Amino acid sequence: VYVEDRERSWKTYIEDIKVAKKSIHMDQIGCEEQTQITLEDDVNIADAKPDVYQVVTQQGHVELEEVRASDGHVHVKGVLHFKVLYLADEETHHPACMEGELAFEEQILMGSVSGTDQVQAQAILEDLSVGMINSRKLSVQALLQIRLFTERMKQLDVAVGLDGTEQIEVKKKDLQALDLIVAKKDILRVKKDLLLPGGMPNIFALLWKSCQIREMTFRVLDGKLQATGELSLFFFYEEESETKKAVWYETTVPVSVAIECQGVREGMLEQIGCSIGHLEIEAKADEDGEERVILLDLVLDLDIRIYEETSLSMIEDLYGVTKQADVVRGKGQYRRLLVKNTAKTRVSDQFSISPGMPQIQQICGSFGEVFVQEIKKQSDGVLVKGTVNVQILYESAEEEVPCGCLKGELVFEELLETAEPVKNTCSCRIEASLEQLSVQAQNEQEAEVRAVVCVKGLICADCEEEIVTDALLRAPDPEKQANQPGIVVYLAGEGETLWDICKKYDVPMDGMREMNNLTQDEIHPGDQLLIVKGYAVDKEMQIV
Repeated sequence: VYVEDRERSWKTYIEDIKVAKKSIHMDQIGCEEQTQITLEDDVNIADAKPDVYQVVTQQGHVELEEVRASDGHVHVKGVLHFKVLYLADEETHHPACMEGELAFEEQILMGSVSGTDQVQAQAILEDLSVGMINSRKLSVQALLQIRLFTERMKQLDVAVGLDGTEQIEVKKKDLQALDLIVAKKDILRVKKDLLLPGGMPNIFALLWKSCQIREMTFRVLDGKLQATGELSLFFFYEEESETKKAVWYETTVPVSVAIECQGVREGMLEQIGCSIGHLEIEAKADEDGEERVILLDLVLDLDIRIYEETSLSMIEDLYGVTKQADVVRGKGQYRRLLVKNTAKTRVSDQFSISPGMPQIQQICGSFGEVFVQEIKKQSDGVLVKGTVNVQILYESAEEEVPCGCLKGELVFEELLETAEPVKNTCSCRIEASLEQLSVQAQNEQEAEVRAVVCVKGLICADCEEEIVTDALLRAPDPEKQANQPGIVVYLAGEGETLWDICKKYDVPMDGMREMNNLTQDEIHPGDQLLIVKGYAVDKEMQIV
């Protein structure tokens, strides 16, 4: 292509320089919205279930069935599944259980979303309360927190080298970046048959069942992820006898599973969210026909992010010696890792029964759920604050009320320290989980609760920098060549570098070093430098 410069009346031949590039990837939240949904309904007890004498406790989880975006709002459809443990209104107030669900549909305003956006949703059950209206009807109230967000994957192409025969001088600098290698959702399925110990009675009916994740860790290997941890299981059931006495059983199930993950290798960084997506616990007969086997069918939802810390020697500037080089620049966004840290904090407290509750004779089981309330960025790191909501199921000595539930919360905070201040522009991925929970009865009125909360954080600085994206070569400017002297003694000024001077006169760096006997590029104000136009290190070339 020949381009005419009307002012100087000379023609320039333009050609592309082949630029080698390295891509850096990152995820970025596009738009985000949080809202609360209140659910309330009256639920009838099924005919096959006994009347209600007193509610003991309740649990629930939210399942999102549909998330659909349109211009300006998002349609969310889901179900709240709940179960209630209560005492039957019969001659002996034995425990009984009923399950139900509340469906919901909401149109949530989200101003900047469009119908083509893929919106992700997270639902948290903040509060669930069940009250007794009469012996055949319960009042269920729930508070849900719904978080909606769009996520975009961005790619930054950074120039790291040139491929050409023309003599071009290149100035480079190091760039430390965190590259997102894998971003996907997956599932981990655990299916086990558990046999009751010999001393435990046969199962007549499962009353209450709980499964919680404990100490789940992930390790990146070549082409796969290794998941290791354990599941804490609790069963409250009626024994197969005339008395139908309620008994309980606790156990742990180890988990060690390899998950295929293409494109990863050992040494990469992981940040993986893990939660229970589907849970089925059923009793079935063993080989002798006795109800002694518990079938566990569990699906864990995984939000997988795999990163690699990479160091690039990127092109900062360039110029041509025999031809003129033009640089194409642009603003580039990337992330730099500040810290990936795992911290464990121990919390404990004394829980006391409320007035009117039965006294504690023996602890049956305990259940906890972690909620992160605040993530605060500060000069020495990221402060994570939250609570552990605890339920304690216990056996009472009172015949009227044979069991009760003690509830409370533990408050925790943990600082994930960083070597430099964490600004508001920094991005944080925080995961908090309950690693250990233990309860010990102190007396008939109090129980001591101890917990270990594991906080994992990936904290990054969001950076923006001018990046060289492309370069072009053109024929040298005759006017500039005519005005440049063939030889000159140059006096270095304040703040000038050897690169600045060589670029100004279009001379090669190696030739400049040899001509002036320089062993390094550092120069000082007042240094005298001899510049010879056309001097090259190649001895076969002559000075012109």
